[in-house]
Amino acid sequence: MSEIIVPSKDGGQFSAYLAEPDEKPAGTIVVIQEIFGVNAGIRGKCDWLAAQGFMALAPDLFWRIEPDVQLTDQTQEEWDKAFALMNAFDIEKGIDDLRAAKHLLRGHAYGNGKVGCLGYCLGGKLAYLMGCRTDMDASVSYYGVGLDELTGEAANAKGNIMLHIAQEDEYVSKEAQEKIHADLDGNNQFTLHSYPGMGHAFTRQGGAHYDEQAAKLADDRTIQFLKTHLS
Repeated sequence: MSEIIVPSKDGGQFSAYLAEPDEKPAGTIVVIQEIFGVNAGIRGKCDWLAAQGFMALAPDLFWRIEPDVQLTDQTQEEWDKAFALMNAFDIEKGIDDLRAAKHLLRGHAYGNGKVGCLGYCLGGKLAYLMGCRTDMDASVSYYGVGLDELTGEAANAKGNIMLHIAQEDEYVSKEAQEKIHADLDGNNQFTLHSYPGMGHAFTRQGGAHYDEQAAKLADDRTIQFLKTHLS
């Protein structure tokens, strides 16, 4: 496990956490952070994916605002800072940085040439957009926010996209969920899974809504999906 530097489109550079599997070449995955930065939880997701046989890279998307943000969800002060960072975050520049990370992985000496992405919350929104706007082979969105306003982007999807939707998500209304299903259920490139009784971030260990059984179900579905499309 290591930290690497990725050059940005506009001449800057940002750090990224890289976890490599034992066997190579391997399918590669861009892991997209929540509003808490590339913290221990996100690095743990990279390590989990590496243990499953993938190369996983988590870029620091808040670097233009504040480099190396590593917050938790355990104090109000951290929540306040996380929301402030999210509100200051430029989605389009974030997409540019994710494209740069994708480009690095696509040509990586130890990659097999296939690239996917996986994201949570804000990262879930970005994973959806990367699936629709780029040549990602596979994209996985965990409880992405604001997707009901972006379903029109699905017409441009080139790869395969999986959405994990928490039915009791406090940031995604039932009406928004209904629109997502209505607009995407008939699209063969999309696989949608809804989780009854689950709140936002139900796979975040230590979080208020963490549910071990639902998290395992979602993660098992994710790994099978990624192995299908990135092997």
